Amino acid sequence: MKRFGQVVALDGLSLRVARGSCFGLLGPNGAGKTTTVSVLTTLTLADEGSAAVLGRDVVAERALVRRELGLVFQETTLDPELTAREQLDLHGRLYHLADRRARVGEALALAGLEADADRPVRGFSGGMKRRLELVRGLLHRPRILFLDEPTLGLDVAARAGIWEELRRLRRTGDVTLFLTTHSMEEADALCDCLAIVDRGRVVVEGPPERLKAALGGDVVVLTLERAEPRDEVMAKLGALPGVTRVTQDGVESSGGVFRIVVANGPQRLPELLYAARPFGVREVLLHRPTLEHVFLHHTGHPFELGRQEGEGRG
Repeated sequence: MKRFGQVVALDGLSLRVARGSCFGLLGPNGAGKTTTVSVLTTLTLADEGSAAVLGRDVVAERALVRRELGLVFQETTLDPELTAREQLDLHGRLYHLADRRARVGEALALAGLEADADRPVRGFSGGMKRRLELVRGLLHRPRILFLDEPTLGLDVAARAGIWEELRRLRRTGDVTLFLTTHSMEEADALCDCLAIVDRGRVVVEGPPERLKAALGGDVVVLTLERAEPRDEVMAKLGALPGVTRVTQDGVESSGGVFRIVVANGPQRLPELLYAARPFGVREVLLHRPTLEHVFLHHTGHPFELGRQEGEGRG
């Protein structure tokens, strides 16, 4: 449990992370992701409950926990006046690394920054800064690396580069990755297991493919001109063969958007359209199940990015 004033940031959240895996904490802004990382990395004390990293209590064994973890913050923590080499050298000094120079050289090569090693970071692109922060977090060879929104604000090419490096780390199995993100695509692409959180609670947990398969079918999104009487619309769509769930996203004047989970969506689509025709079909979309559909299924509301948590925490 963690509160910021009257705001409950964490509300009975419970997690177990397998060593050597890539674990994702997925949720909208304000769901409790950053607060969870802050507690696990000893930066914030929980108001209630306990947490352990690699079997060590984050309060009673704080110093030992810190030696074993690396952290890439959501916001950059690089000194813009230092060069890339200087940033890494400083990190190595703080961890008293005897082979600091060799590790700095390896890190620069891994980040593809050898040619830019002696340039001040203020002139780096967002992708270059993020790669530098990633290898800095790995410089002391932590057993677990926390990444808080690691690709936030990056362009497509820079994001792809970070993803590829995280996949490489996952394949080695030498370090456990704990990733927070609001990107469904990122979690699906990288994580062995994930927990979707909303309002400080875990709403569902498991491997991405299993979570999507558990929905029980494809997702058809129907936008109707007329959604009244609502019970009649829901009953008519829900009674069709193969349909396991019907939800309404919202109402636009007299119309509305309905999401139907149905087995063999392409084959069932003609029946759905025929049943919905009396209500006026404005638009129809057919999707394979996604993590966003999983979130909607378990929370009852769409995935939103606008809520804030406490003092700008998320």
